[in-house]
Amino acid sequence: MNALTPILSASSTLATRAMIVSLRISQWSGRRLDREVTKEVNDQHGAASDAGRYNKLLLPKEALEDIERIVSETRNEFLKRTLPWMQDGSRIMAADAYLSHMAWLRSQSAKFDAAVDQFIAQYPGYVAAAAARLNGMFKAADYPEAEELRAKFAMECKVLPVPTSDDFRVAISDAQAERIRSDIEQQVGEATRAAVRNIFERIAELAERMVNRLNAYKPATKPGERSEGVFRDSLVENVRDLIAVLPALDITGDPRLADLAERMKVLAEHDASVLREDAGKRRDVANEAQAILDQIGDFLA
Repeated sequence: MNALTPILSASSTLATRAMIVSLRISQWSGRRLDREVTKEVNDQHGAASDAGRYNKLLLPKEALEDIERIVSETRNEFLKRTLPWMQDGSRIMAADAYLSHMAWLRSQSAKFDAAVDQFIAQYPGYVAAAAARLNGMFKAADYPEAEELRAKFAMECKVLPVPTSDDFRVAISDAQAERIRSDIEQQVGEATRAAVRNIFERIAELAERMVNRLNAYKPATKPGERSEGVFRDSLVENVRDLIAVLPALDITGDPRLADLAERMKVLAEHDASVLREDAGKRRDVANEAQAILDQIGDFLA
């Protein structure tokens, strides 16, 4: 039995510490399959009817860039702030982080709505320009009305309690009820172990990258000479980001995570620019990152 096994003994305990969250974002792609052009292209090349498909880009790429950037930013940050749960795409996070999580999401939603509103305001102009841009491929029917189009954009986060073995109320025998309770406990236990393991793997990944990058770096020593193994500022910034979200990820109150979060502060104490300039600090941070990596290796064994 490895060190990650004794996490929780009952689903009801986890239910008091964590919650299930899911993020749903819908958006208009701005693309449309053109069956006529697809047939023309396949016929022109003597290809089978299913050899290729021609998807038109109805608007110029920049029309939806701001919206797509915010969506990508939100999805990526949501994954950082949460842990995988079960197999249905839902995620889990510590209940104590709920208020800060929802405040962040409201901020993202406001940016998303503002970008969508700006796009909708510019939409008639884009449609007018599309006739010349697409020429013979332009079809007015490809473009929904502005009100219909606005409804295609949405961002919401759903929150649900962690399932427990007492969540069902049906008329079944005691033996069947016990079997269901056992199955729920097993599923929640397995999902919890996988979620906590994910945290340790995230820390290990950052620590390993820091060890490799710092040890490989060789600064230039002569005029005109180039430094080798240059690392970016994100090497340190990514560690700081993880330290900031660790409280939201600690769904079990594992003291090892609190200890690691404290130790990781050493890795983020200096900016990357300082580590590039100071060989002593660079060596010390690399050694501490290796020590953290070794410690996590024991947990994951």
